[in-house]
Amino acid sequence: MNTNKFKWTNYHSHTQFSDGKGEAALYAESAIAHNMYAYGFSCHSPVPFNSGWNMKYENLLEYITTINKLKKKYSAQIKIFLGMEIDYIKDITGIKNFAHLNLDYTIGGVHFLGFFENGRAWDYDGGKPFYEKGLNELFGGDIKRLVKYYYQQINDMVINEKPDVVAHLDLIKKYNKGNYFFNESEKWYQDIVSETLKVLSENDSIVEINTRGILKGLDHEFYPSNFIIDQCKERNIKVCMSADTHHPNDVMALLPEVKNLLTEKGFKEVFIFDEQAWHPISIS
Repeated sequence: MNTNKFKWTNYHSHTQFSDGKGEAALYAESAIAHNMYAYGFSCHSPVPFNSGWNMKYENLLEYITTINKLKKKYSAQIKIFLGMEIDYIKDITGIKNFAHLNLDYTIGGVHFLGFFENGRAWDYDGGKPFYEKGLNELFGGDIKRLVKYYYQQINDMVINEKPDVVAHLDLIKKYNKGNYFFNESEKWYQDIVSETLKVLSENDSIVEINTRGILKGLDHEFYPSNFIIDQCKERNIKVCMSADTHHPNDVMALLPEVKNLLTEKGFKEVFIFDEQAWHPISIS
């Protein structure tokens, strides 16, 4: 175990290049003001269809150039890294599509689970009514089928393309507050999650503890839920901390709460990116 002193970091953030609010420099300056050790940018990757929140292909070069300039500009104050949250859509797009960009790191996420008859992509986290529309029209109203398909995409992504970090592992629960769509304590759900955790463990993946759900008032637990974090601990799955930032004011949003939770659950280390590699640091 690496016993380096704990350092505040956040590698999951979105600027105006995708669905964030504000220029990248504002995020860097906010991270500096919070005395963060490192900050990473990870705007949503372009996708080959219309999307209201993914980066445009024509803005990709500007994004890369902008972050690389910030690396140099603030090098004496903070370590800045160029990443991307890359959408995995089986047989359509994934991390391999962006391997030529020489990103410092990748975050892999699953947001799209199908297409409607009119060709519109279904991003299941586009609002509760839109979630229900996809559930009914694409999965016949069968929540078990939907959940199983979602986690299978996570499994495929990790096995076939393995991002450095797996984003918001159980994002499929985004509109499930109050067990509206399904009960996370039911055996069928926990069995599906357990299979994915087995895949993550076998592939030595890093799972982020993501504060976005609580910050937006969508849930009372982080992504992933506490029972999944417990299983990550039992299986020795690596974890990192993420604020999934969409505004410069939120570069540290609820990260101290994540640190406290992980400490309470007996985690001894979290992973950070530094000097072109992920490595553990003490959480104490």
